[in-house]
Amino acid sequence: MCCRTAVEKAYHQMRASGAPAQHAYEAALVLYRYNHPEDAVPVAEAAVALWTGHSRMH
Repeated sequence: MCCRTAVEKAYHQMRASGAPAQHAYEAALVLYRYNHPEDAVPVAEAAVALWTGHSRMH
């Protein structure tokens, strides 16, 4: 998908700047959902978790 690079970059740059993993994940998820509003939330969450290596377990 065309937004994968942007999603990964947002997540990793936020983490590098000291943001908590959950905040970085949520920001990356917002970016994904902006680009793919047609995708169901579970699909978006799975893609972002896979691309970023973030565990969705709370």
